[in-house]
Amino acid sequence: MHEVRVGKASLNPAGRFRRPMDVVEATGIPIVEKLAILRAWEADERALQRAEDEGMGGGEHAHLQRVQEALGRLRTLSAG
Repeated sequence: MHEVRVGKASLNPAGRFRRPMDVVEATGIPIVEKLAILRAWEADERALQRAEDEGMGGGEHAHLQRVQEALGRLRTLSAG
């Protein structure tokens, strides 16, 4: 059951978490899975930016900077 939820979160991180830092603060999810979720979220954000750069509306999103901050925080926690 836990793996299914994590798998779905990797496919649609914004559908499972309100903000990127929520991934970092989540309990019961291994760091490697949190990294995968945040990397997927980062890829989504980059795709939204490309769409916006090409004149297509992207809708609501967390913004790339917030995702990158969460990734940096998670890497700091995993290194320490």
